[in-house]
Amino acid sequence: MWNKLLDASIFFSFDRSGYLRHEGQFDETLDFKKGSRALITGGTSGIGKATALEMVRQGVDVVITGRNLQRGNELSAHNSHLTFKELDLSEWSGFDPLVREIEPLDHLVLNAGSMPEKFTTNREGVELQFASQLFGHYLLAHKLLAAGKLKAGARVVWVTSGGMYLKVLDLKTIFNNPRYDKVDQYANVKRAQVTLLPFFQKEFPQQTVIAMHPGWAETPGVDESLPGFAKMMKGRLRTPLQGADTILWALSTKKSIASGALYFDREKVNPHKFFFTRKSEKSGKELQELLSKITLTVEGEATSGESGKR
Repeated sequence: MWNKLLDASIFFSFDRSGYLRHEGQFDETLDFKKGSRALITGGTSGIGKATALEMVRQGVDVVITGRNLQRGNELSAHNSHLTFKELDLSEWSGFDPLVREIEPLDHLVLNAGSMPEKFTTNREGVELQFASQLFGHYLLAHKLLAAGKLKAGARVVWVTSGGMYLKVLDLKTIFNNPRYDKVDQYANVKRAQVTLLPFFQKEFPQQTVIAMHPGWAETPGVDESLPGFAKMMKGRLRTPLQGADTILWALSTKKSIASGALYFDREKVNPHKFFFTRKSEKSGKELQELLSKITLTVEGEATSGESGKR
């Protein structure tokens, strides 16, 4: 009963004390198959980096992507099982070379995320957080699957955020947002990821696709984007590795996990803590149709480009 009350408080669940309390219930140690292959987006810092380094330590061959060439090269230079590929997930035309080069994957972690200060769109007119964290991640996974680079039985983890618990999905902000707020939009795109989980489950029937949220972890992204929160929570934030734990567990566990579900601290959890966010489900179908439309458009452009080269 006491644990349930602490979890209901959110503060004492998402923070470091919540992780340490939940950790006492973990009944598995992380154990990866040596020689398995993983791709982690946003793997040069924070939770992505912690995930990559732990997998490398256990003998997994890991490819990380990111926009920071210096950090990526520094990491790969010191790890024989780690390769860095420079990639901007909002620039969809850059996905094909990576997909062609990469070996078939056992693990895919869709982790990259940032909060631009101002409303900005990519070449296709999509706001950058949605362009990279939702559409870009889906397009990359879709291309990997179509190219036979995502093995049957592979596990795919979307890294979302507890911030989405306070957000109702708002599709109007994808193409135009005169009242853009980076934190609100971040929560919005994370809500979108979770809302689309049933769609992702159907799109990847031979893989297990889940989302997880890491609680409140101490990362460069939090320090840069939420300095007030980071200062207030000093000493209470989870370490990056504690934030990454559920990713690592979901990829390595021998247990059956539920495709299309949301997980937190190794447990399946409800994507709604408050009744008002359930309104998001009404927008889910519209967002699914938009995602499919954009995918067809991008695939058509890629096909035209290849024909032009020939």
